[in-house]
Formats: sequence, C-alpha cells, structure tokens
Amino acid sequence: MRVSFSTVVVAMLVIGGSAALHQDKLTAAQQAATNTALDKEAVTALDRMGTYLRTLQAFQVEAVTSTEHVLEDGQKVLLSGVTTLVARMPDRLLIEETSDRRERSYIYDGKQFTVYARRARSYATVPAPATIALLADVLDEKFGLNLPLEDLFRWGGPKAQTKAITSAMYVGPSQVGGITCGHYAFRQEGLDWQVWIQLGDFPLPRKFVLTTLTDEARPQYVATYTWNLAPSFNDGAFAFVAPSGVGRMKMVETTSTGEK
Repeated sequence: MRVSFSTVVVAMLVIGGSAALHQDKLTAAQQAATNTALDKEAVTALDRMGTYLRTLQAFQVEAVTSTEHVLEDGQKVLLSGVTTLVARMPDRLLIEETSDRRERSYIYDGKQFTVYARRARSYATVPAPATIALLADVLDEKFGLNLPLEDLFRWGGPKAQTKAITSAMYVGPSQVGGITCGHYAFRQEGLDWQVWIQLGDFPLPRKFVLTTLTDEARPQYVATYTWNLAPSFNDGAFAFVAPSGVGRMKMVETTSTGEK
C-alpha cells in the first residue's frame, strides 16, 4: 500500500470516565458531523496546524509507524518502522527510514538529492531543485517517489489538498505520549483519516491515521510523532559520502519530460 504523510489509527481511546460515557460523547460528535459535514472547529484546527508548520525554520521529528498490508487471500499483516527527519528550511533535508522491509537514507543539500539503500548497498544521485517543496514535487512527478513524511511540507501550502475534504469533525480531547491534543476525523474520496493536534501555542501533529476505503479490508497506516524544534546539526549532516563497496545506480524516470 502506497502511503504519502506522512501518514494514520486504531480504536478510540477512553478519555476519563467510563467507556460508555466516551461512546456517548463520540456519538454526539458523529451526529454533529452529520448535521454539519465540515465542522468549523476541525477545519480551523487543521488550517492552524498547517500555518504553524510553515513557520518552522529547522526541526527534527521521529515517526513510529505501522502499515497494514493486505495479502491476496484478504489476510492483513502489520509492518512496523521508524523514520527520523531533520530539516533546515528551505533547502536542507535528511531522512533516515528503517522498517521491517528496508533501510533507506534520503539526503538533500539544496543542489543534489541522494537516496541510499543500505541493505541493497546501492545509491542514486540526481540534480535537485532549490527548495524541499519543489524537491517533493519533482521526485513524485518525475520518478514516482514519495518522500517519507513529505506531507509535513505540504500542510498550509497550495498542495495541501484540503479542498478534497468532504467531512470534518472534532472527536474530542485526547492524550498522545502524555501531550494533550485535539482529536479530529476527516473524510475524502477513498480515504478516512484522523489527526491528533497538540493544544496550545505549538499546534504540532502528534499522531496521524489513514484508512484506505477503496480496499474492502480497510488497511490502515499509523504514525506517532516526537518533535524537536531546536535540533543540533551542521552542514555535514546533509552531505552524502558513499561508503566503500557501495554501488551507484541510476534513478529511472517514470514519466516523460516532453524532451525529444
């Protein structure tokens, strides 16, 4: 299952009191969503989160992820992973991705982009545009490659796809890793998704869940985020030096550039 935004959810948490009381609150929220498909509070919270993310000049985030894959017989298997991202806006990016199936590094220094497959002991480097946002577009459109957690660079921008949302609701308060958040649920064509947004002056996404509706098995992707808004690094963190014995490969374009 191909997932971008990063990406998100599990059963509803019991927030104080009894499970029955929580269910009553949830039912009320669902009824409100029925009456008003796009709940103003949910939409406002999402916009505020996106606007805040656009103000960050440097940050580090670790995402603990789980992805359900559906086998041909309908059985689901769960694969886990950890992704660490360090960014300095607008043109430095390092992503380290480790999962049950692969280990990859993505390095961008404002001029070149490199993807390094550790287990395959190979890497590929291509010229890159001037910003992280443009990089994500080029990789997607030209090479069919989605950067892990790339949605963090799209929220609040022109590619956020918020106009595709057909339903939005505020579920209620919730805790993620001991941090108080607002829990929101959204729907768009083919997808249900939820986001837990930190309350207060730092409206960071703390948890994200995607449920794919186009598959009757309803596979889910879940990511829980830990943020560092004052990371320590230098320019060397964004420079790739190929280890000894690692082979260079070519990134194959998946679409025509229109050149002849």
